[in-house]
Amino acid sequence: MRNKVSSSINLKENYMSATFALMSAPTTSVVQNDTSKAAKATPTTTTPPTAPKLSEMETKRLQWETTAYRTSNQQLYAVLADCLAYGEALPLADAKQRTKELEEFFKLRGYSVKGDSPLLARVVKAVFGNVDRRRISTYSLVLRTAQKEGITAGKLAGWIEERGGVQEVKLSRSATYVSPKAKAEQAKSTLSALPNLAVAKDKLAELADADFVGSECVLLAEQQADGSFHIKALTRSGTAVKAALTALYSLQQKAAA
Repeated sequence: MRNKVSSSINLKENYMSATFALMSAPTTSVVQNDTSKAAKATPTTTTPPTAPKLSEMETKRLQWETTAYRTSNQQLYAVLADCLAYGEALPLADAKQRTKELEEFFKLRGYSVKGDSPLLARVVKAVFGNVDRRRISTYSLVLRTAQKEGITAGKLAGWIEERGGVQEVKLSRSATYVSPKAKAEQAKSTLSALPNLAVAKDKLAELADADFVGSECVLLAEQQADGSFHIKALTRSGTAVKAALTALYSLQQKAAA
């Protein structure tokens, strides 16, 4: 009970601070680098005891939209840095707790998110809410690019500024970006030229279907101590085949590097 009361008090203090900052903030020198639809996207915030970090980041986001947004992007970069830190690699048990925390937060706020969305995309959605989808996509892309390049939360702001802002990071990423679909298609085009690792029949013949001649499928196998592979299952799921082809593309790129 004491924790709930404390959380409520902290939330009220945060909103009082944000309100005071808004009343005293100058109305000139408006930065137009990142446009938003903040006003209509602000939810009714009730701090969930199970997600104090998400609530803290959300409060910072609200403060940015009502104050610092008008004069500088620095506070935005600070919020994004918090998102990057929240999405860092964790031990399995902690990662599961984080996933649970995000799910509870989405339910509390009434947000919907795809189950296969990247972790940082889900974190950005939790913190920024139901705002312009393009803005959510841009912030998510910037954070995933930073993470891929090994940028830490403490260096994120400087990294973004060196790149010329979040939009410039997005554009530079787009120039070399290859979609999963394109990766799968490129890998698929090379399959016929690859040598056969093995030709299996036996029980697999029972799963053969004339309608799928020439089509890709995925075989699930277990490697044995003697170096052999025991094939356990076959699937023609489009999602599984696409994932396998995308993985093959990555292997081919590494081999060519």
